[in-house]
Amino acid sequence: MQTRIHVKQSNLQFSDESQQNLLDGCRDVYIDIGTNIGIQIRKLYEPNLYPNAPVLPLFKTVFGHNLTEVCSIGFEANPLHDNYLKEFENYCLKKHWRVKIFKSTAVSIIEKNISFYTEPGNEVNNQWGASLLAGNGRKPIIVPSIDIVSWIKRTVLNRKIPPGFGPPRILMKTDIEGHDPTVIAHLVLSGIYCSIDLIYGEHFNDEFQKAISVLQQYSNSCKTKLVYLDDESYFNQRFPFIINNSAS
Repeated sequence: MQTRIHVKQSNLQFSDESQQNLLDGCRDVYIDIGTNIGIQIRKLYEPNLYPNAPVLPLFKTVFGHNLTEVCSIGFEANPLHDNYLKEFENYCLKKHWRVKIFKSTAVSIIEKNISFYTEPGNEVNNQWGASLLAGNGRKPIIVPSIDIVSWIKRTVLNRKIPPGFGPPRILMKTDIEGHDPTVIAHLVLSGIYCSIDLIYGEHFNDEFQKAISVLQQYSNSCKTKLVYLDDESYFNQRFPFIINNSAS
């Protein structure tokens, strides 16, 4: 019989958003769903550490060259990564990068406590197969989930955007081990999908991509790009967090 471990956390009312939107003042936003240990976020701000990483051209295409001015939000359900992500988040803030990572937090289509399955024994790969889906050897824990549509509406789309050149941009990565098509379909049906400039990930097949493209054929305004990209480069690299005096 499996033992369920509960992660104590409020059910995603995000107390730090109660007074003001944490994305106020952000023109460009990167949303990293299934952030693991935050490597994709770090690639955005320190591409020099990750030469030839496949995602780097996407970052430049969407955001241009002022990458350190992008605001990043990460979501990671696996509590195993909480301590490292807290350290990484503090590092980013000391470098004056606006980064917020919601730890022990699953992304779904509802707000409730749900079962998340960790992957004990695969720590060398940062438990990259941990998932909302049960599997052999996976151990269930209970974590809070968010309705990603509601969160995007009240936080990303409701942010106060400062003046600047060019349109504000939104880029999203989704890597939630098979739950991705459900989340993307939820974005489409809610009308939020077309508010995002580009979504990339590895867990949607050709059939799903074709279905999305058919929907977009009948829209004159939806320019969202859905890009298959499996960037696992440097997946277990934990470069040291070095703060220069000028950045502290």
